[in-house]
Amino acid sequence: METLILTGSTAPASSSARLAARIRHHLQQRDAGGSVVDLDRRLLRLPGLDADAYTDGTLALDPDVRHLADRLAAARAVVLITPVQHGSYAGALKNLLDHAPRAALRDRAVLVAATGASVHHGATACDHLRAVVRSLGGWTVPTQVIAERADLLGATAPRLDARIDRAAAELLLGARMLAPAAV
Repeated sequence: METLILTGSTAPASSSARLAARIRHHLQQRDAGGSVVDLDRRLLRLPGLDADAYTDGTLALDPDVRHLADRLAAARAVVLITPVQHGSYAGALKNLLDHAPRAALRDRAVLVAATGASVHHGATACDHLRAVVRSLGGWTVPTQVIAERADLLGATAPRLDARIDRAAAELLLGARMLAPAAV
């Protein structure tokens, strides 16, 4: 099974990237036979969505948009990680998800996660991501992961790791439950 991680920050050393590494580690331990891949962060630099091109279908011909659609279609599970920006999720992630096909997450299990200065702001960002996941046909797992930046600076954060492990277990179970039946 393939799990795709989308990190809403273009910075390779960001707190979101550090959280992605922790989540990736837990997923790899729980699903040894599966693959966990990161979406190319360069796609976060797609130009602003052209609504006319989206509506008439020409946007789907763009190689980067096609790559995004193909990666989402190949994944059975998706992890969305965002830094908190102005009380919500990152604009770069918003723009990326705006370029996704309307049913890009249909029957996909999705884990939402956020990094920020406080748990409160992270919860709001995760709530906003849950609404987007629903609109794209996905199913968010019950446990969301919110990490304060200080949690990610130390080598161990037992409560954070326990939460990530629970969310990873839910994600993999959800992906198996939503997978098409074998014929």
